[in-house]
Parts: sequence; structure tokens; C-alpha cells
Amino acid sequence: MYISVRKNSLSAKWALNIFTSMLFACSPAAVSAINNQYDALIIEARKGNTQPALTWFSENTDLNNNQIADWLQISAWSGQDHQVVEIYNRYRNHHLPVRGYAAVAIAYRNLQQWQKSLALWQKVVSQEPQNKDYRRGQILTLADAGKYDEALNKLQQLKREYPDNANLLAEAYIYKLSGRHQDELLAITESLPASASPVRYSPEYVQALRNNQLSAVIDDTHLTPDVRADIHAELVRLSFMPTRSENERYDISDRALALYAELEAQWKNNPDVIQQYQRIQIDHLGALLTRDRYKEAIAHYQRIKHSVDVIPPWAQYWVASAYLRDHQPEKAQAMMTALFYHQDQLVAGLSEEESADLFYSHLESENYSSALTVTQHTLNTTPAYRRIMGSPLAIPNDKWLQSYSFLSAISQYGNDLPHAEALTHDLASKAPGNQGLRIDYASVLQARGLPRAAETELKKAEVLEPGNITLEVEQAWTALTLQEWQQAKVLTEDVVTRKPQDPAVQRLQRAVDVHDLAELRVAGSVGLDSDGPDNGNHDVNLTSVVYSPPINENWRGFAGFGFADGQFSEGKGIVRDWLTGVEWRSRDLWWEAEFSGRYFNHETKPGARLSGWYDFNDNWRIGTEFERISHRVPLRAMKNGITGNSAQAYLRWYQNERRQYTGGWAFTDFSDGNERNEAFISGQERVWSSPNLIVDFQPSIWYGQNTKKDTPYYNPEKTLDIVPAFEVNHLLWRNYENSWQQTFSAGVGTSWQKNYGTDLITQVGYGQRVAWNDVIDAGATLRWEKRPYDGDREHNLYVEFDMTFKF
Repeated sequence: MYISVRKNSLSAKWALNIFTSMLFACSPAAVSAINNQYDALIIEARKGNTQPALTWFSENTDLNNNQIADWLQISAWSGQDHQVVEIYNRYRNHHLPVRGYAAVAIAYRNLQQWQKSLALWQKVVSQEPQNKDYRRGQILTLADAGKYDEALNKLQQLKREYPDNANLLAEAYIYKLSGRHQDELLAITESLPASASPVRYSPEYVQALRNNQLSAVIDDTHLTPDVRADIHAELVRLSFMPTRSENERYDISDRALALYAELEAQWKNNPDVIQQYQRIQIDHLGALLTRDRYKEAIAHYQRIKHSVDVIPPWAQYWVASAYLRDHQPEKAQAMMTALFYHQDQLVAGLSEEESADLFYSHLESENYSSALTVTQHTLNTTPAYRRIMGSPLAIPNDKWLQSYSFLSAISQYGNDLPHAEALTHDLASKAPGNQGLRIDYASVLQARGLPRAAETELKKAEVLEPGNITLEVEQAWTALTLQEWQQAKVLTEDVVTRKPQDPAVQRLQRAVDVHDLAELRVAGSVGLDSDGPDNGNHDVNLTSVVYSPPINENWRGFAGFGFADGQFSEGKGIVRDWLTGVEWRSRDLWWEAEFSGRYFNHETKPGARLSGWYDFNDNWRIGTEFERISHRVPLRAMKNGITGNSAQAYLRWYQNERRQYTGGWAFTDFSDGNERNEAFISGQERVWSSPNLIVDFQPSIWYGQNTKKDTPYYNPEKTLDIVPAFEVNHLLWRNYENSWQQTFSAGVGTSWQKNYGTDLITQVGYGQRVAWNDVIDAGATLRWEKRPYDGDREHNLYVEFDMTFKF
């Protein structure tokens, strides 16, 4: 159609009507007989069933010019603009009937290829200058191309030759595009029949009044309170409809809110309009919801629920949606359950949005069984394809796709990420033109710790609609994971500017704000009971480091303090550390350089550390650390005046959250001449996962050897530890970014020491961890282990703790 590029805009519907008659007036049949097969196909195409004719054309190559023109027109009727252009390019050397070139001009206009469209319109009009529909097509395309003056000149000539209302509507269209809203209003007013009542004016006329800031003409004395309440309700309904931009939708909401404020001031204490006043109070909930003012919608509901006679179900649904977006899923779930269940059965006919809100109210309330019920109900009652009246083609059913998105979300919340990945990958690969499915797939990859793979998928999705807010939010999260700080901030600033009240946008903004905070890290351990030679009795270790906010995105400075002490047979060992340094964080790379002053054995020595890692891809990382006056030297050695320097390297392979292994080597050069070499392999295999419980198998192998004997610290010549262990993480409570979990761990292995044989190692641990508001992550674990030292099994009971606080 002539204006299909604007067919979603209410303000352009009248322009669509200008040429409807033209498309059906010109007969596509070149022959007059109606009893042969070809004519039957053409007649069927006129009725809307275009596919049989299109199939016939595609199967027949020997077509005359009239048949080619028929093919072009029928393809245009079916909305296949690209196919129209392809057919035209194939037969462009033919001398076609004028109607064929007109169909191609329409297709080029729909594709916004204005110059090509205008070139064909010129050809069409030159051959049939008396056809006013062709001339209007040329005029409107000139307006689309921004050639307003030329379009108006041609229109004035057409009006002189063929005066009718269609010309006035075309004139209003040109004025609207050129921003001449006063002239737009005049043209539309002249097109109205003389007997028209203001109440029955078209939406185009109402929009013209609003473009001229003349809403009072409609909303004041001309209308009854019922009609004014209807106008407010209509604005609210329009605010829920898709628009070309977020700002347009917000504009409608703002007009509804402004009208509500005006009417409330007039009607609040007027007993004659109490019914209308209650209506606008209820409709006000919808305007607040579409303006993303969720807290205000909830507060307004609390104010009116006892004063309004009846709050209808659709308004209660608005309130439930506000509760859900305000992170109060339990209240949302209670309201939606009352609305959408009847005797524990889901009611039929829920819209996509209603199904989604009900589903996520269950899911975010940790009610997985009900979320699964909604999903299964949708799958069982929704076909994969649906048909539109008048079209022979079946199209994919978005609601059916939504149910599979629900399955993916359940799998993610339930810690079954492999299933979530399989679902989203299958959907995205089968529907490459569906941007939302591609974004869902990328989100699962990100959740699995594969940000680069997610980034690739998001780049594919970007081709379809680069400005999609959901896409940009997901790209920003991926950028944060990849330490692409500048990219994350640019994307975040864009979505915050466009949709600041959206919960997903606010969540992203919170993450960026937290990234820009200073950070305190505290970690350590306290020995409760030990008879081993390694740690001493009642040992205490503590390290605290404060990081500055980011400097030039990638840099942070830090400073800290640490100490360690323990009681040995030769006395108490004490170490005090003062440290300062810088940290660098960028894509694929992290490193820290630290300078420290270490006080021990009544003297202070300068220490230094350089640590770093590099990611080759999502799966492989290499890391290293070099340290002078190393922390790898035992406290007992430093008590006896022995220090050391160390170097270590490791290689990590990460498949996904369910499997990873790390192998490393460390060398420590002691000041007493001892050289210690250590090698290790550790891994993690997930053996069980459910929404609240995760069980991991954690095997580890450690080998160490020393070159010197008879040292004052524990220093076995050669030793090998093999300890398979299990760790169980149990989620006790979760509310969005806040969580509380407990951890159980246990391991049984063997330790071999040269000259002392093999003995048993047993380990048990219990801990709890709390995460709060993105700024606090703290945990403590009580551990007990028993292992051999020089052939004697000795125990160690201690508490480990760590905390990260951003401020």
C-alpha cells in the first residue's frame, strides 16, 4: 500500500484510505473470460487469497506483459514489496502496462526508496496524466522524500482539475510531515462534512488539534462529563498501545495524567459527577503504570480502594503489574491468582502480557510449581501457528513462543542452565528473524559464564533493531562482565535517557553505579583448636584492602593492612603488613602491582607483588604471580627470621558453570636455602542442581617437594595429597539481589609423605553467606580437618571469613 511504512501510526490511517480504491479499481486481469483457470486465480486473489496466483506465476516462465503486471499487482496486494522489486528487475526490459509500474512505485515507497519510487511515478503519470490516484501517489511520495513545496504545487494543480476530499487529506498529510500544523488543521477541517458533530470528529482531526495545542477545544465546554471521562479513558488505552518510540508512548501517558489532574480539581468535591470522578480515578492507575510510576500507582490504589464502589478486574491487574515491577512479587501473585484462576484452574483467553505477568509473579515469588502450571497451560492450549482471516498462510504464534521462553526462564531460575541453553538455542536458530529469541539465548550464555559467546549472539540480534532497549540492556550487562566499562556506560546512559523508570533499566543503572563505588575487602581466619605444626595454636590471619573508585575507567588504587599471629613452641609469631598498589581491569586482562612493608621478628622489610591473568576466550585463562617476601612462606618460618620469594602460574579451563579445572605450579625460594616446588590440579563437576540446592564434586591433587631438611617449619621432603570432596549449597532465601545461603562440604582423601607412608585426610565444613543490595557479600565457614604431619594425624579447627563492601 502507499503508506505501509507508516501503517502502525493512527495519524496516518487516513492517508492509507486515499489509495485503497485505486488498488482495487484497476483490474489485474488482461482477459475478460471468467471461466478459465487463470481468471479464477485472479478473482481469488482479489478476494484476498493471493497465494494460488503467486504460486502459478512462480511456476510459469512464459508470461506476457499483462500477466507480469498482474504478478506485480498481486504481489503488492500480499504485501511482498521485496518480491515486487525482484519481479520488476527480472522483467524491467519489458514494456509493461502502466498499472504494473504503479505497483512497483508503491513497493519502492513502502521500502522508503523514495527516488526510485518517484522515477516510476513520473513514468506512470506521463503515460496516464488523467489518473488522479497515480498523481496523488506521486505527490505523497514527494512529501515522504521531503520535497514539500513540489508536492504542494502538484497538489494544487490536481485540486483545480479534480476537487475532492481525498486531495484535502493529502494536503493535510503534506503539512503534517513538513511541520506546518496550522495548515494541517485547516485542511482536515475543510475535509469534514458540514454536518459533522465535534464529538464524532476523526482521530486525525483530534491529533491536528493537539498538534496545534488546541486540546481545550475538545476537552472543555463542548463535551459532557461522560465524554470527558471517555477521552481520559481513551488516552489511557492508547498509552498501552505500541508506538514508534518510547517518547511517543510517554507523551500519551503524560496527556492522560495532565487531563486527570485537571478533571480531579474540577470534580473532586462535585457530587453531580461522582460516577465520572470514580472512573477517572480508576483509569488514573493505568496512566501511572504506563508512565512507569509504579510506586505512585500502588499508593493511588491504596487511597481509592475503599472510596471507589468497584475496582474492575482490569484495573486490579494494573495494580498487580505495578506490584510486580516494584519488586513486590508476593503481592502481585496474590492479586493475579485471584484474577486469573477459577477453582485452581487458569481461566482461558489470557493475553500474552497477562500470561507473562502471572508467570513472573509466580517465578519471582519462588513458586516454581505454579510457574510451571502457567507454562504447561499455555503450551497445551496454544497452537504453534495461527491463521488470519483473508490470508491462506499460517503465521507463527507469538504466544506459543512465549511459553517456551517461560520454560527457559524456569530452567534458569531452577539452576538447569543446560536445558535453558538448549531451548533458547533451538528457538533462536529456527526463527533467526526474531530478535527477542536471540536476546534470550544470549542471556542464557551470559548466565553460564560465556560472555563472549553472548556478545556474538547480541551482535547478530543488533542487525534486526539496533535501538531495542532489551538488546541494549543485555549488551551493557555483557560489557560489564567483559570489563568493557566505557561501552557499558554508554549503553546504560542511552537506555536510562529513553526509559528511566523501566525496572530492567534501573537494575542496570544500579550495577553501573555500584561499579563506580569504592570497595573494602576483608578476609581471614581464626584458629580455634589445633595441634598441627603448620599453623600454631590460636592463629589469626587478617587482610583488609580498600580500593578507590575507578580512575579513567580501568585503574583503581588500593591500600591495606594485614596481620598474622600464632603460638608456637618457640614463642609467638607475629607479622604485620602495610600495603599499597594499583589495579588494572580491561577486556581480557587484569593485573595488580603492590608494594608492602612487612614487619616480623622485630624488623621491617620491603615486599612487592605482581599478579595478573589473561583470558584467551570464554574457556581458557592463564594467570601468574610474583612476590618478594612472599605470603607463601609459613608464619613459623618468619618467626624464625626466614623469608622467601615466590613465583607461580596457573592455567584454567572453564567449560561452563558445571565444569572447570585448574592446574598450576608454584616455586618458593626460602632465605635459608630451601627451595619448594608445588603443583596442583583442582576441579569442579556439578552433579545435582535444583532451584534451591546445588551439589558439586570437587576433586583436588596437590604435590609438594622441598630441598632442605631439618628446618624450624614443617617442610616435608616430598608429599602428595589426593582429596575428592563434595560441596552442597542450599539457598535459604532470595529476593532479587538479596540472598542467604548455607554451605556444607566434606572430603575424604589420602596423604602420602616420603619416609612416613600414606594416611587418611578428612575434611568437614559448614558456612553461611549473605548478599545484600549489590554492595555487601559476606560469609563465614567453620572448618575441621584431620591429616598426617610426619606420620602423626593431627587436627585443625578454624573459622574462615570474608566480606566485600562497596561504598
